[in-house]
Amino acid sequence: MKRLLLFCIVSIMAMGSFAQTKRYYCEIKGVEKDFSSGLKIVFDFGNSPVYSAYGIKSKQMLVDENGDEIRFNSMVDAGNYMSDKGWNFLQAYCSVYGGGAIVHWIFFKDAESPEKAIEGIETKESYKKKK
Repeated sequence: MKRLLLFCIVSIMAMGSFAQTKRYYCEIKGVEKDFSSGLKIVFDFGNSPVYSAYGIKSKQMLVDENGDEIRFNSMVDAGNYMSDKGWNFLQAYCSVYGGGAIVHWIFFKDAESPEKAIEGIETKESYKKKK
């Protein structure tokens, strides 16, 4: 009986020590560039999107561990980047505007906080603040 009681107490304490996780989302948009065959790839993590109405803000460009801007050649390239950072693919869809199209890929990651979710993903602005 004492062992069962001890097991129950330890189990309850262990359950309380696990941090609560929440699902966070990121949308990657591939926007056709005018008069070219390339895409402008935009990352939106929700609270502080990495673009403005007129395009990507230079201080919000994604950078590597050395502070160098990351250039994505395709949506697959951007998707592989997110996968490497622990994000999971959820859904894809397209929308049409004027004479162009936008490809939307939605990713998610379960984490204890937004900071934990985007851990390892740096913008030029956040990199400069660290240095």
